[in-house]
Amino acid sequence: MQKVSKAYKESMKSSLRERAYIMVSFGLINQEAQSKAKIEDGDFSFYSNADNIFGETTNNAVYATLEENFTKVDGSMLFLPRSGSYINTGLISEKLLTQAVFELTINLNIEATDFKGITIDFGENYPVDFDIISDSGQKIEFRDNDKSVFSTEEVLENTTQIRIIFYKMKNPQSRVRIYSIRFGYGLVYYNSDVMSSSLESYISPIGADVPQIDFTIQLKNYDHYFNVDNPESAINFLETGQEMEIYYGYQLPETNEIEWIRGNRLLCSEWESDDYTATIRCQDIFRNMDSEYYKGTYNNAGVSYYRLAEDVLKDAGLSDYYIDPQLKKLYTQNPIPRVKHKEALQIIANACRCVLSQTRYGTIQIKSSFVPEAFASTETEADYSHIENIMNSSAKDEYASLAVNYTTVDGSLFFLPRELGNKILNTGYISEEISNDQCVFENNPIITIKQEVACMYYGVKFNFGQQLPAAFTISTYNNGELVTEYEVNDSEIERVTVINKEFYDFDTMKIEFTKTLYPYNRIVLNNFSFGDITNFTMSRNDMTSSPKAIKQELIKEVIVPCYSYQKGTEEESLVSEEVNVTSGDSITFYFGEASYDIRVTLDESTNGVTIQEYGNYYAKVVFSVTGAYRLEILGYRYKIVERYAIKILNNRGKTIRWENPLMSNIEMATDLAEWLGDYYASGIEYEYETRGNPELDTNDIIYQENDFYKDMKVTVCRHTLNFNQSFSGKITTRRMLGG
Repeated sequence: MQKVSKAYKESMKSSLRERAYIMVSFGLINQEAQSKAKIEDGDFSFYSNADNIFGETTNNAVYATLEENFTKVDGSMLFLPRSGSYINTGLISEKLLTQAVFELTINLNIEATDFKGITIDFGENYPVDFDIISDSGQKIEFRDNDKSVFSTEEVLENTTQIRIIFYKMKNPQSRVRIYSIRFGYGLVYYNSDVMSSSLESYISPIGADVPQIDFTIQLKNYDHYFNVDNPESAINFLETGQEMEIYYGYQLPETNEIEWIRGNRLLCSEWESDDYTATIRCQDIFRNMDSEYYKGTYNNAGVSYYRLAEDVLKDAGLSDYYIDPQLKKLYTQNPIPRVKHKEALQIIANACRCVLSQTRYGTIQIKSSFVPEAFASTETEADYSHIENIMNSSAKDEYASLAVNYTTVDGSLFFLPRELGNKILNTGYISEEISNDQCVFENNPIITIKQEVACMYYGVKFNFGQQLPAAFTISTYNNGELVTEYEVNDSEIERVTVINKEFYDFDTMKIEFTKTLYPYNRIVLNNFSFGDITNFTMSRNDMTSSPKAIKQELIKEVIVPCYSYQKGTEEESLVSEEVNVTSGDSITFYFGEASYDIRVTLDESTNGVTIQEYGNYYAKVVFSVTGAYRLEILGYRYKIVERYAIKILNNRGKTIRWENPLMSNIEMATDLAEWLGDYYASGIEYEYETRGNPELDTNDIIYQENDFYKDMKVTVCRHTLNFNQSFSGKITTRRMLGG
């Protein structure tokens, strides 16, 4: 669930909604040129550092120098060090532009290509007059530029090298600075250009499938801008894998303010156009992870699932990801089988009771789907308080008190016994401290939550007593280091308060209450929890169709095999084939089953061939001879012994055999069987159409209005958000056990 304002929540629930908005942006970036381009030698300053000028991100820190209207004294600039290395300052000319014309040469290091536009970040002191010249002889003159981030839609044709010649700066007595260069042009479209769009997300709460996100957008094409036959058409410069940013907006009532919510960052996959419309389709990052991972290796001492996930992601060429720290404490001996990279991540996530997903920023995420052991404590509390009880979900009893506006006479409160003893009912946390006439404390009440391992959460939930705090601060720590500090004010606080915010990996959380709503009050907290929690209720008013309930087949039991690898007794031929090779050649051969103690021969001799690299499923061999030979790779195959963890759900029904090849620990197999059992126990899914909610995510836990169950909890499995100048949607949810 994405964080949204209180005004947004209330307006989205009203019978008449305000206007909806959409914004999509994508850069027509020539990805090959972007990755291979190099700056040729030139007259650059000694502290110029252009290492990251073509990269994804730039460091815009600037060294203060004596140039016209350049140096600031607001702390935003750095002093040049006397010696040593310099940070990524970007590219800086050696001389002032009034002393000499500055020329920059960029080699694309690719075959001659066309690309549409170029985008250059010059910073606050930008060049006014300059030329771009390609090696094909094309010259484009730019005069009176007034933008620090310059961009043009001009098409550079048949280009392998470009030169940029600078003549005049905004502040004449200054150097040319370039912080980033993009070979392409960014396009942004709003409501007036968008005819319709659909964003469909799917996730399996138990990792039964790889998650999927599909986005389709139809843009107006009345000016033929997207026609393939138009030489200036943007569609000719679209490439598979280019990123598209999607945002949804909603106009807040009685204001001109639009509240924007990030939709997602997806990759373009295909596109088409006619004289009236252009259709672009985008998809998630997993769809491009179809290459095979074959480097799995048996490890008798065990290897953490965290390291396995890192190995798979790095082998797939990805560096932007999040792996739950809990995986550092979970181990397996078994090798990852030969599967696609995305499937390898799927089985790692499933084995650890995690959910594999893509965040709205396009980041791959493996996050636990269970909450680790956590304990609450406080230094002081009232005599009738039980701080440890706030971590369970049971309803709490409350005692009447003489606090301002606290006691009600509806029978919901109890009188304190004259002697407490063992007569105290099931209470939560009640602070010993009482606020003064200004609603503040002399010593702020503090609750400390410690969990067994560090985790990240997207939300925290408070269930307060009869009266509320007016302000409190949430601070999180990891190994004693402050991670996040978030101040909560009265506009966010309700009887049931849910804070939708990312709390990055922490092992300790401190909640410090600083103010009460009314004077002379204690803090009363009945329940506390964290996780993917929301206070969102999908009510009948939010639905535009009657929910269709689907009762799935009854499950008798869930069986999770645990696999032990044992060494074979006989050497076998793993690969046998004729090869025609040249000295220096290297070839990789793949095995169908996990094997070990591998050796290779040519015509039954070990001469002329060596194993350069190997694993349980492959061997890369290098030849030192030339000719035709019979190659044979010999080795032993592992024998696999199975044990079973069984979770019985019913006396009859279907048996689910859940096979995860990484499962080598019977305790983990038992935990997995319990986790799967909770999922299958409910066996009821709901499908219905909605008014559309951009803030909802798949795998959110929400409440769903039901005629027979109050506050029924469900998990969002599939969510479709349509835009046609207004929002609409479709949703599939699954009832949670005990919900």
